[in-house]
Amino acid sequence: MKLDHLEVTVNRYDPDIIGITESWCTPSVPDTELQLINYELFRHDRDSENKGGGVLLYVKSKLKPQETTFTSPFKDQVWCKIADLHIGVCYHSTNYSIVGPDNNDNLYQLLHEVSKEHFLLMGDFNFPDVNWHNHAMNEDASSDCTDFFDCVNDCFLYQHVLQPTRNNSILDLVLTREPQLVSNVEVMEHLGNSDHNMVTFSVHHEQEILDSTKLFRDYCKLQRRLPDKKRVG
Repeated sequence: MKLDHLEVTVNRYDPDIIGITESWCTPSVPDTELQLINYELFRHDRDSENKGGGVLLYVKSKLKPQETTFTSPFKDQVWCKIADLHIGVCYHSTNYSIVGPDNNDNLYQLLHEVSKEHFLLMGDFNFPDVNWHNHAMNEDASSDCTDFFDCVNDCFLYQHVLQPTRNNSILDLVLTREPQLVSNVEVMEHLGNSDHNMVTFSVHHEQEILDSTKLFRDYCKLQRRLPDKKRVG
């Protein structure tokens, strides 16, 4: 997907918050090449020479978001705060040769850490063997999926997406510790050439800030044409 496709979709739906995984951005891509009008940008690029990964978080400037962090060294995550609500985007890669063999443990550390806060975490988690409809594991589930599912339960978290987001799997999740924080979840069409569907949902926070606010997430790889070369996503 090119950034202009994102801009067209943003103009159509006018979301207050946008999360993007697998941005494929590097430090050589300046913020000015990614900026959306009237949005604050928060980003985390993959800290290696390997292509892929990275997350972006856009929040309307009128919501006055502030960047924040957690101590977990999990690779692809970015966070901001709107009032007392922590909002994050993460991408969980299964390419352990790039992200390291402790990437899952770092994710579980992150979930335990944020579960103590008022938070919402969205992203591509890549755990296909969880049956979120029945809140159970599929047959022949991998140990990684089982460990993730156990961590979600141990942290008393709620997962709000119940429709497939890529083929027949629910890979893209919305996690909170409060079931009433999120409603109106809808899995929509692809954006550009992404093989994941967009997801929209409403957040119920403080009336004057986020009551019934529509969010959407795009799980495409982001492509931006620069003056001297083409960035492929």
